[in-house]
Amino acid sequence: MNAMTARGLSLAAVVAVWTAISHFGKLPLQLWPVIVGIGCFVAAGGGIPGLQKAVAGTVSGVVWALLYVTVAGALGRQELVSALVLGAAVFGIVYQARIPLLSYTAGAIAGTGVAFGVLGMRIVTMQGGLRVAIALALGAVLGYAAEWLEGRIRSRVV
Repeated sequence: MNAMTARGLSLAAVVAVWTAISHFGKLPLQLWPVIVGIGCFVAAGGGIPGLQKAVAGTVSGVVWALLYVTVAGALGRQELVSALVLGAAVFGIVYQARIPLLSYTAGAIAGTGVAFGVLGMRIVTMQGGLRVAIALALGAVLGYAAEWLEGRIRSRVV
Protein backbone atom coordinates (compact mmCIF):
# COMPACT_ATOMS: atom_id res chain seq x y z
CA MET A 1 0.00 0.00 0.00
CA ASN A 2 1.37 3.39 -0.87
CA ALA A 3 2.08 6.03 1.76
CA MET A 4 -0.82 8.33 0.85
CA THR A 5 -3.38 5.55 1.03
CA ALA A 6 -2.04 4.46 4.43
CA ARG A 7 -2.06 8.08 5.64
CA GLY A 8 -5.61 8.57 4.39
CA LEU A 9 -6.82 5.41 6.12
CA SER A 10 -5.09 6.21 9.39
CA LEU A 11 -6.35 9.79 9.51
CA ALA A 12 -9.85 8.63 8.56
CA ALA A 13 -9.85 6.05 11.35
CA VAL A 14 -8.60 8.48 13.99
CA VAL A 15 -11.07 11.19 12.97
CA ALA A 16 -13.97 8.71 12.89
CA VAL A 17 -13.12 7.33 16.34
CA TRP A 18 -12.69 10.79 17.84
CA THR A 19 -15.93 12.01 16.26
CA ALA A 20 -17.81 9.07 17.76
CA ILE A 21 -16.23 9.68 21.18
CA SER A 22 -16.99 13.39 20.91
CA HIS A 23 -20.63 12.89 19.96
CA PHE A 24 -21.52 9.99 22.22
CA GLY A 25 -19.51 11.30 25.16
CA LYS A 26 -21.03 14.77 24.82
CA LEU A 27 -17.63 16.30 25.52
CA PRO A 28 -17.38 20.06 26.07
CA LEU A 29 -14.95 20.39 23.13
CA GLN A 30 -16.05 21.35 19.66
CA LEU A 31 -15.01 18.95 16.93
CA TRP A 32 -13.66 21.37 14.35
CA PRO A 33 -10.78 22.79 16.45
CA VAL A 34 -9.58 19.20 16.95
CA ILE A 35 -9.58 18.74 13.17
CA VAL A 36 -7.59 21.98 12.78
CA GLY A 37 -5.10 20.63 15.33
CA ILE A 38 -4.71 17.45 13.27
CA GLY A 39 -4.08 19.55 10.17
CA CYS A 40 -1.48 21.65 11.99
CA PHE A 41 0.32 18.48 13.09
CA VAL A 42 0.39 17.13 9.55
CA ALA A 43 1.54 20.48 8.14
CA ALA A 44 4.27 20.78 10.81
CA GLY A 45 5.94 17.69 9.38
CA GLY A 46 4.80 15.01 11.80
CA GLY A 47 6.77 13.07 14.35
CA ILE A 48 7.66 14.37 17.78
CA PRO A 49 9.03 17.65 16.37
CA GLY A 50 5.76 18.22 14.49
CA LEU A 51 3.77 17.40 17.60
CA GLN A 52 5.78 19.86 19.67
CA LYS A 53 5.55 22.61 17.07
CA ALA A 54 1.82 22.07 16.46
CA VAL A 55 0.93 22.12 20.16
CA ALA A 56 3.21 25.03 21.07
CA GLY A 57 2.25 27.02 17.99
CA THR A 58 -1.52 26.61 18.18
CA VAL A 59 -1.67 27.10 21.95
CA SER A 60 0.44 30.24 21.66
CA GLY A 61 -2.08 31.50 19.10
CA VAL A 62 -4.87 31.04 21.64
CA VAL A 63 -2.79 33.01 24.16
CA TRP A 64 -2.32 35.80 21.62
CA ALA A 65 -6.09 35.87 21.02
CA LEU A 66 -6.69 36.17 24.76
CA LEU A 67 -4.14 38.97 25.00
CA TYR A 68 -5.70 40.80 22.08
CA VAL A 69 -9.20 40.67 23.56
CA THR A 70 -7.93 41.73 26.99
CA VAL A 71 -5.87 44.66 25.73
CA ALA A 72 -8.47 45.82 23.19
CA GLY A 73 -11.13 45.67 25.92
CA ALA A 74 -8.96 47.65 28.32
CA LEU A 75 -8.50 50.30 25.65
CA GLY A 76 -12.24 50.67 25.03
CA ARG A 77 -12.72 48.43 21.97
CA GLN A 78 -12.62 51.34 19.55
CA GLU A 79 -12.40 49.97 16.02
CA LEU A 80 -9.12 51.60 15.02
CA VAL A 81 -7.44 50.82 18.33
CA SER A 82 -8.72 47.25 18.18
CA ALA A 83 -7.30 46.85 14.66
CA LEU A 84 -3.93 48.16 15.80
CA VAL A 85 -3.89 45.84 18.81
CA LEU A 86 -4.68 42.84 16.61
CA GLY A 87 -1.92 43.91 14.25
CA ALA A 88 0.47 44.08 17.21
CA ALA A 89 -0.63 40.59 18.26
CA VAL A 90 0.11 39.23 14.79
CA PHE A 91 3.50 40.93 14.94
CA GLY A 92 4.07 39.13 18.25
CA ILE A 93 3.10 35.82 16.64
CA VAL A 94 5.68 36.33 13.91
CA TYR A 95 8.32 37.66 16.29
CA GLN A 96 7.99 34.69 18.65
CA ALA A 97 9.31 32.49 15.82
CA ARG A 98 12.78 33.44 17.03
CA ILE A 99 12.18 30.81 19.73
CA PRO A 100 12.54 27.42 18.00
CA LEU A 101 9.62 25.78 19.81
CA LEU A 102 7.37 28.70 18.79
CA SER A 103 8.64 28.91 15.22
CA TYR A 104 5.51 27.39 13.66
CA THR A 105 3.92 30.70 12.73
CA ALA A 106 1.13 29.16 10.65
CA GLY A 107 0.07 27.08 13.67
CA ALA A 108 0.01 30.16 15.89
CA ILE A 109 -2.10 32.07 13.37
CA ALA A 110 -4.42 29.05 13.09
CA GLY A 111 -4.71 28.92 16.89
CA THR A 112 -5.64 32.59 17.00
CA GLY A 113 -8.23 32.13 14.26
CA VAL A 114 -9.73 29.09 15.95
CA ALA A 115 -9.96 30.95 19.25
CA PHE A 116 -11.84 33.78 17.52
CA GLY A 117 -14.04 31.29 15.67
CA VAL A 118 -15.02 29.40 18.79
CA LEU A 119 -15.13 32.26 21.27
CA GLY A 120 -15.82 35.33 19.17
CA MET A 121 -13.57 38.36 19.01
CA ARG A 122 -15.09 40.21 21.94
CA ILE A 123 -16.10 37.64 24.53
CA VAL A 124 -13.10 35.50 25.34
CA THR A 125 -12.69 33.90 28.74
CA MET A 126 -9.80 32.01 30.22
CA GLN A 127 -11.98 28.89 30.53
CA GLY A 128 -13.03 29.15 26.89
CA GLY A 129 -9.43 29.73 25.83
CA LEU A 130 -8.37 26.65 27.78
CA ARG A 131 -11.01 24.55 26.01
CA VAL A 132 -9.79 25.76 22.62
CA ALA A 133 -6.15 25.10 23.55
CA ILE A 134 -7.04 21.59 24.74
CA ALA A 135 -8.95 20.86 21.53
CA LEU A 136 -6.06 22.05 19.35
CA ALA A 137 -3.49 20.10 21.37
CA LEU A 138 -5.71 17.02 21.31
CA GLY A 139 -5.89 17.32 17.54
CA ALA A 140 -2.10 17.35 17.31
CA VAL A 141 -1.93 14.27 19.55
CA LEU A 142 -4.52 12.53 17.39
CA GLY A 143 -2.43 13.42 14.34
CA TYR A 144 0.52 11.74 16.00
CA ALA A 145 -1.65 8.69 16.75
CA ALA A 146 -2.70 8.58 13.09
CA GLU A 147 0.93 8.72 12.04
CA TRP A 148 1.70 5.78 14.35
CA LEU A 149 -1.27 3.89 12.92
CA GLU A 150 -0.09 4.67 9.40
CA GLY A 151 3.23 2.99 10.18
CA ARG A 152 1.42 -0.09 11.46
CA ILE A 153 -0.81 -0.25 8.37
CA ARG A 154 2.14 0.05 6.00
CA SER A 155 4.21 -2.61 7.80
CA ARG A 156 1.33 -5.10 7.79
CA VAL A 157 0.37 -4.67 4.15
CA VAL A 158 3.85 -4.73 2.63
